[in-house]
Amino acid sequence: MIRKLVFFVILFLLSGCATGPGDAPRSEKTSAPPDFMNKTIDPPVERNLVGIAGFQNRSTYSADKLWDTSGQLVTNHLMDMMYFRVVEWEKMKRLFDWRDLSTMNIIDSPEKRSKMRKILLCELFLTGSVTYFDVNEQSKVSALSKSKTIETTIRVDLSLQDAVTGEYVSAGKGAWTESQTFSKGKLGTWDPGAADKALDYALRKALLQLTERYHRLAPK
Repeated sequence: MIRKLVFFVILFLLSGCATGPGDAPRSEKTSAPPDFMNKTIDPPVERNLVGIAGFQNRSTYSADKLWDTSGQLVTNHLMDMMYFRVVEWEKMKRLFDWRDLSTMNIIDSPEKRSKMRKILLCELFLTGSVTYFDVNEQSKVSALSKSKTIETTIRVDLSLQDAVTGEYVSAGKGAWTESQTFSKGKLGTWDPGAADKALDYALRKALLQLTERYHRLAPK
């Protein structure tokens, strides 16, 4: 039986962050970060400066702070990978209206895009969208045991544009499903930390794909 855990998802999205370690029951298994979380790409001698021009939630769930969380996570990964130089996300929020950053209106307006480029002096703009956010519960019952698995799946899209011309120069997509398993009849509820992990991993996958494509096509 598959049942949507809408209440718990909305609760997480409105809070904007995961609960602490002792706030929610944990699944029996905790997975180590996937290998691609440590993967990097050799940077060029001269690294371009990237400004995150906005992040939008296009999933079916209401999420007032999801754009902000995503923007910060992308900034962290850009800094960790060191392929580009990056404008701090907190600086972006100080300089530009949150309504523009949460709807990506800046890249759709040549005037706003030009203004942002002149302020930041950046060569590239990065934008992103959460395109899918879903939580499912699957239960299995047999004569000897009972178990359930809660799966949190998130998909994201990232795009990279030339700050001067507005031309799209690269893109990347990433998806991740984080599972919590409860067996032998043990009770357990959805852990918002699973959504944190799924979003973080999906963004890293998308950013790696975007960077690899840009690296392959960039003039040598």
